[in-house]
Amino acid sequence: MRILNVIMCLDPIAGGGAVERIYQLSKYLAMAGQECTILTTRQGWDETHVRGLGNVQVVHFPYISERYKIPIGLSGWLNSHLADFDIVHLALNWTMINAITYRYLRRMGRPYVMSAMGWLAISGRSRFFKHVYRRIYTSKMVRNAKRCIAITQREESDYLSFGVHADRIVRIPNGIDPVFFSANNDEAFRAHYGLDARPIILFVGRIDPVKGPDLLVRAFKRVAGSFPNHQVVIFGNDLNFLSELKTMVRNLDLENRIRLFGHIRGVELSWAYHAADLFVIPSRYDTMTIVALGAAASGTPILLTDRCDFVELQEAGGGLVVGCSVEGLENGLRQLLGDPVRLRLMGQKAKEFVVSQYQWVNVCQQFIDVFQSARSLA
Repeated sequence: MRILNVIMCLDPIAGGGAVERIYQLSKYLAMAGQECTILTTRQGWDETHVRGLGNVQVVHFPYISERYKIPIGLSGWLNSHLADFDIVHLALNWTMINAITYRYLRRMGRPYVMSAMGWLAISGRSRFFKHVYRRIYTSKMVRNAKRCIAITQREESDYLSFGVHADRIVRIPNGIDPVFFSANNDEAFRAHYGLDARPIILFVGRIDPVKGPDLLVRAFKRVAGSFPNHQVVIFGNDLNFLSELKTMVRNLDLENRIRLFGHIRGVELSWAYHAADLFVIPSRYDTMTIVALGAAASGTPILLTDRCDFVELQEAGGGLVVGCSVEGLENGLRQLLGDPVRLRLMGQKAKEFVVSQYQWVNVCQQFIDVFQSARSLA
């Protein structure tokens, strides 16, 4: 098949888990013998990262401005090339590259599949714009798609609320490449970031209220006296929240217990997962976050909130799900940090679970099956 994946960017830092999902999917589609092309913008362009896609063609466009990422030259390319593809996969929501591509798909009568990847609910910034966009584009994009791909059961419900028929919704989880998370060098990791030998409670994600690092900081304050030898290490790309978080750490007198760093990736991310005694995902809203799979594949136990939509990890014995609150996280920290034997067993079960259920080679085949099904409906 000739497959076109449409995504707002391939930015390895600011793109987040949704961009990583399309990056990995495209790479594995090519490895499976499919002709895959990515249509994107130059936002956060990283030539070395793009070369890692292997035999995937990438078409990228400049855009008008950082605020208005309207791709320059996209319409002409769609006019000339859109008919060359058997199926088009629109990834994410709230993006102009998807909106414009959707209009051409409808005009030319081409089949497409929609993956909102947790971006149907209105949250965060630009709420007015999102309400307008949802009325003009989102509702039509999901209802006219041949198939809508959901990551979790909650996202299936989101599609249903837009009027999508249940038989057109397919659930495909996030994927993982366990080999990528095999690097383990605790000494090198601590030396690189100037960390001492104290046990690590780790957070990796956007420094953004939605991801809840402030909840973790406040919960840790409540348990810090009971676990005086532990430290919290936070990595993430700042979405205008880092200054507030640093102030919170200082006001709570936790500067010697909590370290804040920027984005982490590559082998250093694998080192971080392995070095941690506990990985915490305190999100206020998430959709089976990819960092959970990375941590689990590294054999690290996970504490996560009930807003992460990944209860399967707890059911497999690899994690503990708590309420999305300071109190919920406090209780979770007390339970797990106070039981090292349980932590070790939880880490082992987490790794066994994700390696058996979520490897990209299997997840990719699920996408191929959906693409073939959608193409047959054209």
